[in-house]
Amino acid sequence: MKHFVLPVIILAVTLSMGTACQNKKGPATASGLKRVHFDFDSASIRPDMVAILDSNAKYIKKNAKLNIVVEGHCDERGTNEYNLALGDRRASQTKSYLVKQGVSSKNLKTVSYGEEQPLEKGHSEASWYMNRRAEFVKQ
Repeated sequence: MKHFVLPVIILAVTLSMGTACQNKKGPATASGLKRVHFDFDSASIRPDMVAILDSNAKYIKKNAKLNIVVEGHCDERGTNEYNLALGDRRASQTKSYLVKQGVSSKNLKTVSYGEEQPLEKGHSEASWYMNRRAEFVKQ
């Protein structure tokens, strides 16, 4: 009888972890805003991220009282110092884009976490892609 309990527990844990992983790939912390991703070793806004940033800009302008922290993140490759600087450039480029779209710079602050807050813990291209990002957090 006991040998049936363990597989059920493992199944429940696996299902729970799968749900958590799916949620991590959805919208960022600030409701209505979505994260954007970057190429390796780059802070340039990717063409496929422009529509997301345009949508985020519209949302922030409609909710003008929102104060947003733009967080810059990196994958695990590179030194801590380098990744903190790269994360800062990513956050700053993202903020600059939003300001060019009419968002007040007073509503936006930037911070870099470098590689310290990975979204995905793996060591694959897919994990690294998810970690090269800018997040939007309500302050």
